[in-house]
Amino acid sequence: MERSFEIKDFQSPNFLHNKHSQTIFSSFFPPKNHLKTEYLFEDIYLDLYDKTDDIICLHHNPPLSTYKKAPISFNGYYLILIHGMEGSADSHYMVTLGESALKSGYGIIRMNQRGCGQGEGLSSGIYNAGNSPDIDRVVKYVFDNISKNIILCGFSLSGNSILKYLGEKSRYHVKYFSSVSPPMDLKNACDHIDSIKGKFYKDFFLYSFKDKLKRNIIKVSQQRKEEALTAESMFDFDDYLTAPLFGYKSAIEYYSICSALNYIYDIKQEGIVIHAIDDPLIPPTAFKSIDWERISNILPILTKGGGHVGFLTKKTHDIPDGRWLNHVLLHFFASRIGIYKKIKEQ
Repeated sequence: MERSFEIKDFQSPNFLHNKHSQTIFSSFFPPKNHLKTEYLFEDIYLDLYDKTDDIICLHHNPPLSTYKKAPISFNGYYLILIHGMEGSADSHYMVTLGESALKSGYGIIRMNQRGCGQGEGLSSGIYNAGNSPDIDRVVKYVFDNISKNIILCGFSLSGNSILKYLGEKSRYHVKYFSSVSPPMDLKNACDHIDSIKGKFYKDFFLYSFKDKLKRNIIKVSQQRKEEALTAESMFDFDDYLTAPLFGYKSAIEYYSICSALNYIYDIKQEGIVIHAIDDPLIPPTAFKSIDWERISNILPILTKGGGHVGFLTKKTHDIPDGRWLNHVLLHFFASRIGIYKKIKEQ
């Protein structure tokens, strides 16, 4: 089959040529989070309405032009940003895209998943790769109370989640979307991270999850807790804990039902999916297996470098902060919502 996507060159800075350095640089040297110090914001604590009494925390930054003089007026759209596995609303990609989007005329909602960020301790359970009910609760809250024009943005694990969410049924509340570094074949991604190639990342995630179990941030029966604490792989952890908590018979069933590959061809919204060939967590196998010509409403971008949700490039006039990912996403959104057309007409 002829390739149905384009492989793009990605120019890394000299000190960030390695796929691991691209992936972890911003975690070890996080950008400053100005969203709560230099901009108007509010924290929204949202009940998930699923009989668990779980609460998540959203961070809301309204459009700049609604409360002060701004060079760019509100364009009418809100971005809902959802972080990846064991991240939070304060993860580097959430913060930098959020601030760049504010300066570009958007409003911003950053979502903490269950038990993450400022919502840690406010829920008994955890999130998963197919958590459509949680996403739907946030989307409908924003739609009913803040904005009718929503762009949904997922990163890493939540990149898979939003593709599943949009493809499993009609989601008219969402106008456009982006998915960055998504594990669209969950079993394949799990096999990779559990291999020797993914050991560094597997150990990090298992430590984080087990720490939450020990601190009772994740609240389960003592038997299930003890079993999960023995897990030495992500597969075992999902088999012992994640899958049964969400009603799946096994990790295999959980991966099968929640993988975005099963839903991506049914997505109706226009969107963009970005992945790197050298992603050290998620192989590009699933991305390459998709017949993208069947879903012309989605723009697929596969880069030669960039790591996992890294994509740090050389600083230029067009990308002064070197964050290529934010530049590409905001350019895509602007082209879809008609910003460039409005500029030409002025």
